[in-house]
Amino acid sequence: MSKYSIPVLFEKIKDVKSDDKRFTKVKIWLMHLGESFNGSYFDKDVVDKAIPTLGYIPIVGFMEKNSQNEDDFSDHRYVITKENNGKKQKYLGVSYGVITSSEDNNAHYEKRLCDDGQTRTFLVVEGLVWNMFEDSSNVMNRDVVKFHSMEIWDDDELIDGYEDENNIFHFTKFSFRAACILGKDYEPAMINSTIETQFTIKDFVKNIQSELNNKYSEFIKLTNKQGDNEMFNTNFTQTVLSNFKDISTIVRNHETARNRWGDNVSRYNAVDIQDDEVIVSDSCDSYRYYGFKFVIEGDKPVVNFSSKTRKKILFTDYDDKTPAPDGSFDLGEYTSKIEDTAFQKVKESEIAKDDIVKNYNKIKSKYDEYVKVEAERVNAELNEQKDNMFLHFEKLIGDSSDFISLKECKDKMTVEEIETKCSVIFSRKLRERSLNFNKSNGNTVVIGINEDNSDENNDFVETCYGNIPVNK
Repeated sequence: MSKYSIPVLFEKIKDVKSDDKRFTKVKIWLMHLGESFNGSYFDKDVVDKAIPTLGYIPIVGFMEKNSQNEDDFSDHRYVITKENNGKKQKYLGVSYGVITSSEDNNAHYEKRLCDDGQTRTFLVVEGLVWNMFEDSSNVMNRDVVKFHSMEIWDDDELIDGYEDENNIFHFTKFSFRAACILGKDYEPAMINSTIETQFTIKDFVKNIQSELNNKYSEFIKLTNKQGDNEMFNTNFTQTVLSNFKDISTIVRNHETARNRWGDNVSRYNAVDIQDDEVIVSDSCDSYRYYGFKFVIEGDKPVVNFSSKTRKKILFTDYDDKTPAPDGSFDLGEYTSKIEDTAFQKVKESEIAKDDIVKNYNKIKSKYDEYVKVEAERVNAELNEQKDNMFLHFEKLIGDSSDFISLKECKDKMTVEEIETKCSVIFSRKLRERSLNFNKSNGNTVVIGINEDNSDENNDFVETCYGNIPVNK
């Protein structure tokens, strides 16, 4: 069993082929470098050595009802079994896909802006998800975004490391084992560790924020190089950054919470300052945003934690009367273009949806007519088989009351049931004829002789089944 799990993030790239619906190609944000919330630490050179072990490992999950009584993924699921030599842990996860070979999985590093305002370096890789499993496909299409965690082998020959004075485990050697999809009731060890199977506005906005932050940083560097024409007060900027650092420390040390591994971690992380409020993400509330009022007393920030207020992201027009220097980046214009592109994509999606609905309605009417005609054909064929079966037995049974009653129930019976019941009626009739014959003849067999002058053998035996010729 693996006791180490590293969160990852998945996003859908495209179907493998436009006409091949068996697979979905996914981009996996596998893990970030540095320290994670579960007390582990990864250096880049260590991760580089483990990349070759990614080829052909499975993408796994365990399905069950969640706390909202929905079909959902669960966690890293094991069951303890009893054997002759003791107890053994059995893995219950099911494979729903695979990370492709080293030649095809495109393993590389990318930077990503996380919800706590920090940009981290992630190892990303590509894989295939199989579309044949209806239960997992329904959940992924329903939720779009799922938490995710990477499993690592804990074999002594495949893993090594050391623990520092702060109880942080530094990996010096490891191998990947599987990628596990988590459900709504389970949070990953690392912030922003999810699996995303299609385009979402949330992920789109995060990417925009990351790119805007990078462009803004370039803009600051550019203006600071302009000497006497510098537009910003560097000392003032440094003071703001220093205050933000102090406030971030206060917020981070205010309250701790236990994560899924039982470790105490900071509940709040400062992500921004807006007017007289510090904006934080709350790890105990799915990293939603809240604001705390603060004041600066001398050089010391004082945060009022009783003023906690839920916050939402709001995009407003950028207002700056000062002309931008040549070669700088216009944030307002760039944001407007991005928003226009996003709304255009949404509009195109709505048009495509309307076309699909129209085509579906046309096909459905033709399908319903086909189903009706086919049902009538099958019913007519079945009635013909039933009538032929009754006709066959009518020659043997005649119009007895039981036989007539049976024909009236034709629609409630199958052909096989009709044959069985008619056979029973025929058997009863034969038995009655036998009893009546024996009774009238005293239970004796009558042998007769035809009195004619033909040369044929005219001796016969009279039975309940008729006269049977006797050979001499």
